[in-house]
Amino acid sequence: MVIGLLAIAMAAIAGIANQPQYPDVNQLAAVRILTAEHRIEFPDRIVLTLEAESAADVVEIQLFYRFASQEATIYGYPKTAETSGVLTAEFDIVTGGATFIPAGVEIEYHYVFRNVDGSRFETERYHVEYLDPQYDWQRLDAGPVVVLWHDRPRSSVEAAAELVTDRVSRIASVLGSRPDHKMKAVIVNNRSEAQRSFPLISQAASDSSLYGGFAYGQFDVFVLSGLDADGMIHELTHLFVDEAIDSPLAKIPAWLGEGIAMYFENGTGGRDTEVANAAARRSLIPLHSMGTVPGKPSEVRQFYAQAWSVVDFMIESFGDERMSLLLRSIDGGQTIGEATQTAYGLSIDQLDAAWRSQISGRPSFTTIVDPGTFGTSVIIAGALVVAASAVAVKWLRRDRSVASIDD
Repeated sequence: MVIGLLAIAMAAIAGIANQPQYPDVNQLAAVRILTAEHRIEFPDRIVLTLEAESAADVVEIQLFYRFASQEATIYGYPKTAETSGVLTAEFDIVTGGATFIPAGVEIEYHYVFRNVDGSRFETERYHVEYLDPQYDWQRLDAGPVVVLWHDRPRSSVEAAAELVTDRVSRIASVLGSRPDHKMKAVIVNNRSEAQRSFPLISQAASDSSLYGGFAYGQFDVFVLSGLDADGMIHELTHLFVDEAIDSPLAKIPAWLGEGIAMYFENGTGGRDTEVANAAARRSLIPLHSMGTVPGKPSEVRQFYAQAWSVVDFMIESFGDERMSLLLRSIDGGQTIGEATQTAYGLSIDQLDAAWRSQISGRPSFTTIVDPGTFGTSVIIAGALVVAASAVAVKWLRRDRSVASIDD
């Protein structure tokens, strides 16, 4: 599952400056740093502490920090005191509640001193990686992702990571792009750890273990409960999609984001059965109503199953390039309805109808107007006509097992 954070929430605690304009810094100012340390109180806060000596009268100390994958810099004012000529400063970066920060995020910070005579002193940059300090974390560089884990055999992590890296080229082909920097995966081992490491979710969702992981595109990090190759592929795909659609104005509906993430998993995980049962009950959710994940746990599984099925239909029937074009169109500012018209020549409702015809075994003869050439239009129309039989054969051949790696 992918999740976003509100920068406004962080700004409520400390100001934000996208490109802070520091005054000229007098590096010869008489300030000597004695200690600059941090203490992680997971999952609530990171406490930054500083001790310094200054030959001049310090009238202000500011702290500037940023999350390593972001350009925005946040500033705040530490609590300060002076005892026997030693200045102390303490600042809390709140990591829980409304200002939730996921495990694995790296934070860069520094202090700026302002003396009574107007001179300024800027410290060096310090770094902290936000991880639960009660565990001995290990690290594996695995192609596009760095995996962090604890209390598991390294061999099992390597095996899962190999399955993930094998899928990267295919993911990049469908999305039409590939990130040029490393992502980070944080693996937690059990439900108790997950509750401490995941954002706040409903008790019902927690009790049913509805969500196994969360991806945070703004931090290039995902957190996963359990060492599961499909789970890693799912969350990594979310991060790849976030890179492919980097416009702040772009909005990708939940059915598309989750459907793409599930498409690359091994097997269907029973989702085809879920969709078939929903179709038999006549309880399929209209595609235009699937912009967000429903709140009731009883509805979530069907939502995910339908999302997977629709995306599977789109890619298998029309090919990778159409999906790439769809994502580029969304990134360019088009709504999902405009983007499906651009990429497939279909409105959302027409796409929904074509998919429903496919899962019911009845071919759709919807007339399609392709934005490209007449020849491409014929190909797309033909794809819809044969979609039912083609996809049915593919489902019969597909390995239905879910690849997971255990201890």
